[in-house]
Amino acid sequence: MPQVNYLAVLAATVAAFVLGSIWYSPALFSHAWMAENRFNMEAMQAAKPSLGRLLVVAFIAAFFAALAMAVLLVTPMHHSLMIGLKRGFAAGVCWVALPFASSYAFEQRSMKLWLINGGYYVVQFTLMGAILGLMNN
Repeated sequence: MPQVNYLAVLAATVAAFVLGSIWYSPALFSHAWMAENRFNMEAMQAAKPSLGRLLVVAFIAAFFAALAMAVLLVTPMHHSLMIGLKRGFAAGVCWVALPFASSYAFEQRSMKLWLINGGYYVVQFTLMGAILGLMNN
């Protein structure tokens, strides 16, 4: 296994986690996301998902995504802000957003929902790549 800067992985994880809380907040896309998923606050509050569990799952998923990027894409041998940005963007578009497009088409989900969810991962992976590129010196 290549040498991994775990501090960089943790920083990328935290950044992705913070980005998610902003991206899906009322300030940005929560209302549109809920409308496209046909959710409403009453139904979500009635279901009462465990917020702690949701946050733990999101954090673990972001950690492993950052770790995979550190191992596969932005290694100490290939590090810089530009390399991180480019590789993170490519991963977000090619490995997440475009496969989502295929699934969303078959599931007859809206393009607006695809743009919200796919866009989040493009920005998330780009941000992670930038952090890993800067910190993998």
